Amino acid sequence: MFAKGADGMDLETAETRAQEASLRASAGDALAGGAPAGTAMQACEVPGRRSRPSGNAAREWNLWIIARAVCILMLVLVITPQSNARARGTITYRNPVFRIDYPDPYVLRVGGTYYAYGTTAGWQGLNKLFPVLRSTDLTHWRYVADALTSTPSWGVGDWWAPDVVVRNGTYYLYYVGKSLTLNVHCIGVATAHSPTGPFQDHGSLACGDGKGQGYIDPAPFIDSDGKAYLYLSVDDPYHNVSVLPLTAGMLHAAGPRRELFTLSQPWEHGPSFSTVEGPFMVKHAGIYYLFYSGNDWQHDYAMGYATAKSPLGPFTKYARNPILHGTDSVIGPGGGSIFQDTRGRWWLAYHAWEGGPGYESGGVRNLRIDPVSFHNGVVSVHGPTTKRQAGL
Repeated sequence: MFAKGADGMDLETAETRAQEASLRASAGDALAGGAPAGTAMQACEVPGRRSRPSGNAAREWNLWIIARAVCILMLVLVITPQSNARARGTITYRNPVFRIDYPDPYVLRVGGTYYAYGTTAGWQGLNKLFPVLRSTDLTHWRYVADALTSTPSWGVGDWWAPDVVVRNGTYYLYYVGKSLTLNVHCIGVATAHSPTGPFQDHGSLACGDGKGQGYIDPAPFIDSDGKAYLYLSVDDPYHNVSVLPLTAGMLHAAGPRRELFTLSQPWEHGPSFSTVEGPFMVKHAGIYYLFYSGNDWQHDYAMGYATAKSPLGPFTKYARNPILHGTDSVIGPGGGSIFQDTRGRWWLAYHAWEGGPGYESGGVRNLRIDPVSFHNGVVSVHGPTTKRQAGL
């Protein structure tokens, strides 16, 4: 007869349930973290055992066998619906899809895999810039690399807003940094032969001109005729969205900057900060859609768009902007980029505050996604969402 605990449960049963709970928690944590089934299954392994014990250790072994069986059953029940859901195309997501700080996200699809690139974050290693995430379902994202593994010699910080474009098998990374010699923001460029790098830096591409200084938020775009452009924001003397034509080699400007628009709609103005920035170009059904963010990035950030018949404009802002804005539960959504999934559906990747708002108040800007639709020349974002949504 086994001894009883304080609640009347025999100690063997108590030990078994405790071990079952421990294994369930380990396996659950692995699955919740996006681990594959094989990795999660390791959580069910009996620790420190390689052969069946005998004597007094036999009872402990039997307890672990029971607990492991329960753990494996739980994994089967959890993994099988996930696998079936993936096969049926019913994977769901819930924002934020990557919880820690990840501002200004850009998502690139390479075959059936998605790569996200974000502004340099404090959780990265020393001198590591632009964290790269990877996902196969847009729901589970894993940090897999740093686009740059050393600090470019031309800059002193403010490593922001990376965007990537692929041409002839080469990945071109455009990003922001603060010039060591000019003390203004500049756009740098680096290249790699893999979406995760390592990227080789080619220095700063452009910092300013006679009419404006401080280039930020680069967004490369290659048109259907093969011509390449770099959309960007200008800091001074006033905020505006502009475009630079690029050479075929993608490393240099092919002509002067053209200003496209500045602040002109009420939603772009905040009580303490106003801007238009973070451009991102999409061509759909022959129309050029230039998405951008406005207002105060620490509070009432939002997103709108403008359209044109040419990549160089003139652009007309959508009269009902913004198309993405804050709610009672989502603060400051913006800094977004548009991409297509493997089925051709459009998505917006963006950040919003969790906590705060503002870093001084303990907030972080984390990665979120929501669907985008084009209908008769009008764009709609089905967000920002916080509840579970249908995904791939």
